[in-house]
Amino acid sequence: MTDRAVSEVLSFVLVFTLIIASITLISVSGLGSLQDARNAEQVNNAERAFDILSDNIADMYQRGAPSRATEISLGEAQLRTADNVTMTVEVQEGGSYSRVGQWQIRPIEFEGEEDRKIVYEAGGVYRTNRDGGLRIRDPPLLVNDNHALITIVGINRPQAQSLGGSTVLVRANHRDTDIAYNDTDSNAEKIRINVTGPRSDLWERYLEEEKGFTCTGGDDWCVYDGGGSDINRVYVVYHDIRVTIDQ
Repeated sequence: MTDRAVSEVLSFVLVFTLIIASITLISVSGLGSLQDARNAEQVNNAERAFDILSDNIADMYQRGAPSRATEISLGEAQLRTADNVTMTVEVQEGGSYSRVGQWQIRPIEFEGEEDRKIVYEAGGVYRTNRDGGLRIRDPPLLVNDNHALITIVGINRPQAQSLGGSTVLVRANHRDTDIAYNDTDSNAEKIRINVTGPRSDLWERYLEEEKGFTCTGGDDWCVYDGGGSDINRVYVVYHDIRVTIDQ
């Protein structure tokens, strides 16, 4: 009888230990997987929201809307207007380059867990993480052998701003449009663009693969030569858009 009681207690302890160990294992691995899935879905939702944001801003510089507002749900993420990137455009006429304009542009960044970001920058949208990034929406540049329309979407505000932990409203107002360069007489021989910032490599990839520029890499300039002949028409247009973020 005594041996039987010990056997039952030992069995109970072993079974109870096995159950606790199983629950602990499932909790640790399962909660981690759920957390990863939640973080990934949060970034996917942000990507869809930035697609709407991009369309709303395009309404201003393409269709003349005076202002637009976009609602973005953050959860535990952050939305900020980040440090300025510098965008420079120069045009070669008569063998020498002239600076058309140099602009300071603030990206709009959604930052989730593990440094995952969705970024709106000068009309393009990018998705980045610690290992690199990719372009998910092209900037509004139109370039071919006959003409070039370089549209600079200048998101700006005096200081960087950051909000998190709720749903925010991104308000954008179209303040001004400046035609920085306008040539219709085939005077332009080459165009070169420089983007200085954390996503300069993504800009270079876009200009080379999609628009026919040649990027040297050493000095960060990307050059378009019109396929070896003068470019018939060149327009460089800067849109001044003021952004604020409200909760």
